[in-house]
Amino acid sequence: MKNIFNIICPNKQKHKDETSTDSEDYLAKTIGTFGLWQAAVCVAASLTRFIVMWNMTAILFLTPDTEFECIEVKGIRNVTDNTCYDDCIKYEYNNQGLQTTLISDYSLICDRQWLAGLAQSVLMLGLLVGTFLFGWISDRFGRRNSIVASVLVNVIFMLATPFSPNFWIFSIFRFITGIASGGTLITCIVIIMEIISKNHREAASSVLVQPDALAQASLAIFAYYSPNWNVYVLVYSIASIFILIIVLFIPESPRWLISRGRIDEAIQVITKAAQRNKLSTENIEAIIKNSAEELRINKKEVVNTTYLDLFKTKELAINTTCIFIAWTISGTCFFGINQYMTFVGSNLYVAVVVLGLIQMPVGLGSWIINKYLGRRIASVGILGLGGIVMVLLLFTEEYYWPATILGIIGFSAVSSIFTITYIYASELFPTPLRNMAFGLTSTGAKFGAMVAPFIANLKPQWVPSVVFAGMLFVGALSCLPLPETKGRNLKDTVS
Repeated sequence: MKNIFNIICPNKQKHKDETSTDSEDYLAKTIGTFGLWQAAVCVAASLTRFIVMWNMTAILFLTPDTEFECIEVKGIRNVTDNTCYDDCIKYEYNNQGLQTTLISDYSLICDRQWLAGLAQSVLMLGLLVGTFLFGWISDRFGRRNSIVASVLVNVIFMLATPFSPNFWIFSIFRFITGIASGGTLITCIVIIMEIISKNHREAASSVLVQPDALAQASLAIFAYYSPNWNVYVLVYSIASIFILIIVLFIPESPRWLISRGRIDEAIQVITKAAQRNKLSTENIEAIIKNSAEELRINKKEVVNTTYLDLFKTKELAINTTCIFIAWTISGTCFFGINQYMTFVGSNLYVAVVVLGLIQMPVGLGSWIINKYLGRRIASVGILGLGGIVMVLLLFTEEYYWPATILGIIGFSAVSSIFTITYIYASELFPTPLRNMAFGLTSTGAKFGAMVAPFIANLKPQWVPSVVFAGMLFVGALSCLPLPETKGRNLKDTVS
């Protein structure tokens, strides 16, 4: 019983001591807690999420539900709409939005209908690979190199996608953009969390996800004014070029440089940051070198880390396992519950805009929850709330407005958990392992996104609600063994 109590109510004095031993962060001493330099880096890194969200949600207009009719068939006989015929020579498509879509251009109907789902599955598979791959690349070669490389690859293959000669080339391009998007997604989070002081992480995490809402809403505008899918993709791909130009000005994370023993380079970056924030640069070199000595960081002694190091100690193993479970469940339920959101009617443009804009107040709400409740209570509470909502949906599915309101609450809860766990994961893991931790846990979330449609389509209709509810309760329990990290400085060494 005592062990259970310790899990639910961990020793507060222990956490207080851990916090106090690292109370004065060297970055806060040299560049301040938040200034013009941090703001510029945060905005630049956050803008990269436009690219990720454009790639992830573009499929809504690329493969919409499409009515079709056989207009040329061998022989003379009656034909009906949305019916497949073995001897049909030519089909006519009734596209509701774009004049041409992947469905009509590549004939993704009848025995080729499954390919429409594959178009999104290959992207999600790429995201899964990318988060895992770039987690290692970023920890090994730097945050800046990782984010620039991933955005560059994204732009190149996004621009190539509209000119795909066939569906299979299109799918290859989607897979590659998925890999690059996975790298962009996790690196932009880490670089922001590493330059922000502990007092501003909640606000930074909230601002970080605002581009998600704007990106999804902007897709509806792009689609509305585009004549076909090729132009639609080309428009947001060209817009991505401007984001690439901005990303080129992102500096390397000084925290990562110090963790790799590259002290002189870190001093250069920090000095420029202090100048931009109009702060004194006199004692920067002494502060950074003293901090490096205290952390026992030496370039010659730096050892390259691997994913196995995430399980090197008991504490790391518990943190990695628990966060992985929470993110996997969150990813599954986020995309699964999304399919219940039918309150906006049949207008796809309105649906995309509304589902996007809902995420803006959710992000701001998670800021308040994070700030006043802390990471652990917020994670357990929100996942538990999502589970309760899914249980209540079992009894309200036949009632439109109650089901709609519960659906919004459930979607908002699961959506906000990512904002919270972005901070949580960055505070739980040391700098040499931070991006790999994000890579591994994000891989779980992307896997969850891949299986979510299969769960959502289970029959009878009440089964998905039961499955999602059970998963969310498990996710809440998985966060109980985690320590509270609110108010702590980021760790820079593996101990």
